[in-house]
Amino acid sequence: MPSRSAAFAAAGMAVLAAYASSAVAQTVTLNPALSSSQAASLSPVISPSYAGLGIEPSNLLAFTGTTSVNQLTFQLLSNLANYTGVPPHLRVGGNSGDNMLYSASETSYFLQPNPSSSGAGNSAKTDGFLFGPNYFRALDRLPKGTPVTYGLNLAYTGSDYADRIVAQAQAAFDNLDNVTLVGLEIGNEPDLYTSAGYRPSSYTVQQFGQEWGDRARILYNRVLAPRNLPTNFFEPATTATTATKNGQPFRISNLVNTGVAADNGVYVAGWNQHDYFYYVGVSSFELTTDYLLDLSHTVSQFNEWTNQAGQALVTGKPYYLREMGSVGPEGIKGISDTFANTLWTFNFFFFAATQQISSVQMHATDASYGSPWQPRTINGVSPRVRSSYYAWAAFDQVVGASCNTRVAPISIGGTPSSYNNRLGAYASYRGGTLTSLVMINTQTLYTGATAGTMTFSFKLPSLAGQTVYLSTLNATGSDATTNTTWNGISYEVSGNGQPTVVDGSTVVVTIAGDGSLSVPVRDSSAVVANIGFKLGNERVNATSCNVLAATAPEGGENTASGTTAAAPAPTFKSTSGFQNTGGGLSTGAIAGIAAGGGAAVLIFLALVIFFCVRMCRKKRDRKSRYYTTPPSMAPPPPPPPMAPFNSRPDRSRSHEYAPVRGGTPQSSGYSSPYMGSGGLPPPRFSAGYPPMTETSSRSSSRKGRPY
Repeated sequence: MPSRSAAFAAAGMAVLAAYASSAVAQTVTLNPALSSSQAASLSPVISPSYAGLGIEPSNLLAFTGTTSVNQLTFQLLSNLANYTGVPPHLRVGGNSGDNMLYSASETSYFLQPNPSSSGAGNSAKTDGFLFGPNYFRALDRLPKGTPVTYGLNLAYTGSDYADRIVAQAQAAFDNLDNVTLVGLEIGNEPDLYTSAGYRPSSYTVQQFGQEWGDRARILYNRVLAPRNLPTNFFEPATTATTATKNGQPFRISNLVNTGVAADNGVYVAGWNQHDYFYYVGVSSFELTTDYLLDLSHTVSQFNEWTNQAGQALVTGKPYYLREMGSVGPEGIKGISDTFANTLWTFNFFFFAATQQISSVQMHATDASYGSPWQPRTINGVSPRVRSSYYAWAAFDQVVGASCNTRVAPISIGGTPSSYNNRLGAYASYRGGTLTSLVMINTQTLYTGATAGTMTFSFKLPSLAGQTVYLSTLNATGSDATTNTTWNGISYEVSGNGQPTVVDGSTVVVTIAGDGSLSVPVRDSSAVVANIGFKLGNERVNATSCNVLAATAPEGGENTASGTTAAAPAPTFKSTSGFQNTGGGLSTGAIAGIAAGGGAAVLIFLALVIFFCVRMCRKKRDRKSRYYTTPPSMAPPPPPPPMAPFNSRPDRSRSHEYAPVRGGTPQSSGYSSPYMGSGGLPPPRFSAGYPPMTETSSRSSSRKGRPY
C-alpha cells in the first residue's frame, strides 16, 4: 500500500518537524497541580467504561451482527477493553425503543411490523414493531463484560402495559449472559411525548413521574427482586425540556418532586441526560469545522447540563450523558467524519468529566457520519473505521487500567489572540499523583497548508529529571477523513480494526533541572506527555478496580471536590438546596440541544406558545425540539434494606477487570512499561485475529428512521 504508507510517513514526519521547529513556535505557560488534592474542577474517578456508545435500537443488529458477530465491531470494542480493562459502556436506546414490544414467539433477529398495532403516535406507533429473544442474543455476542444500559418502552399504554414491560425486561436478563446489564432506562425523552403523539397536549411532568414510578415498582417487584437485584437500577430522563423557559419541568430540581422520587429516590441509579452540540434542521446557524473547534462554544452550549450536573450532586446520584454527539441526528459529511470531530470528541471526554459527568455515550446509527465506525456496507462503501474512533483510543489509554484516574483542567497563560479558545489542557492523576499532561491544539489546519505550532511550557518543580513519553493524536489536517494515528498506531491499515504500529519511534523528553518542560503541539493535533512510561503498556490494577467496582456503578459518586466517596446511597442525599441556575437557555442555545424535527415545526410551536402566553395567559409545558419518529430507557415499594453495593452482582460487574494473559502485575498495578512495541498491550480480548502486527508501511438515515 504505497499511498497509505506515504500518508503515515508524512504524518510521522510532521510530528518530528514540530519538535525540530519548536524554537520558533509561539509559547503558552501552564502550572498544573502536582497532586489531585490541589487541582480545581477535579473529576470523579473515571470509570474504565466511561467513554462509551449509544446505539439506536433499530440499528443495533448492524453493529452486533445476527447469526454471527460483526467482527469489526467486536475488534474495535476489544481494542478499547485492552486499554482500560473493561469494554465501553453501551446504551441501547433512542427513539425507536418506544415503538418496540417484546414477543417471545418472534423468531427473527430483526424488528417485525406489528400486524395488530393500535398504539398512539403520529408517524411511529408505540406498538409498531415486535422483536424476540434473538435480538438480545445478538447483543450478547459483544465482548464479555460489556456494560449495557437498556431502554424499555414507556410510551406504550395498552391495557397490558405492565405485562409487556415486564416481559421485555425479563427477556433482557434471561438472554444477556456475556454482556452485563447494569441499568434500565424507562422511556426515551418523555418531554417529547406530546409532539410525537404518544400523549395528549396536556401531559405534564407530574404525569410522567407517576407513570415512571408505577413501572419502576412493577419492574422491581416482578423482575429485579426475584433475582436479588437492588432497587436503584433505573435512570430517569432529564431531557430537552430542561432548556425551555416554561418552568424547566424536567430539571432534576423539579423531577425530585414527582413520582421519580418515589420512596426518596430508592429506584434511581443515576440521572440520564441527552444532548447534542449541534442538530441538523434545528440549530439556527450553519456549522463549520472552524466553529466546532472553537472550544468556548462547547463550554457555552453545555452550560445547562453543567448546572444539571450540579443538581445531581445535591441528590447524591451520578449524572450520565447517555446520548451525545457533536452533530445530531446523523452527523454532517465533511464535519462529523473528519479529524476536526476527532479533536472535538477527545476534548469533550475530558471536559465532560471535569463537569462531574460520570459517563458519556456518543450516539450511533449504522449510517451516521458521527459514528466512530461504519459497521456494514452502505451504497457500495465497505465497513470502515472513522477518524473519531481514535478519540476513544487516545482517551482510554490516558485513563488506563488503574481504576483510580481523575482529570482536571489546566489554566493556560499567555495565549496569543490568534489562538483564543483554540487550546485546551488537562492533567490526569492516578491515585492522586500527576501522571499525564494532555495538550490539545484545535487551530484549524487544512491538509496541505503550512502548519503552525504552539509550545506548551510547564512548570513541574518537584518532577525535575523525570522522563516523559510523548504520544500524538494526528492527521494531515482538521479536514482529513483517513490516515489518523494515535500513539503511532493505526486502526485503519489492517482493514479489520486491528491496531497496527505504523510509527514505532518513541519520543522521550526529560524534565529539566528547574522543573521546566516544553512540548510543541502542531495545529490541529493533540499530544499527551506521560510521566515515567509510554501509554498503552499496562496491566489492570486488580486492587483498585475491585475497590471501584465495590463503591460505584460508573466510576465514583459525584462530589464537588472529586474526593473518593462510598457507594451512592439508595435514597437521595437531599431534594432541596438546589442552586438557582437562572432562566432557561437562549433560543440559540436551545437550538444546539438534541432535537428531531424541522425548523418549520419549531416555528409553529413557538407561535403557539407565544399566542397562548400573550392572548390566553395560560402556561403550558412545551418542547424545545421535535422528533418526527420514535424514542426509549430508565428504575421500582421499597424492598428490605439495601445490600451493600459490593454485593450487587449486576452493577459491580460493570467494572470487573479482565484477566490479563501472561505476566504478573507489579504492586503498582502496571507491568513493565514496555510490554510490546509501539504501545500495544497483549490482547486480553481476542476477536479471532492473528497477533497484532507491526509494519513500516503504512444515504443517510435519520435517528429512528424506518427500519
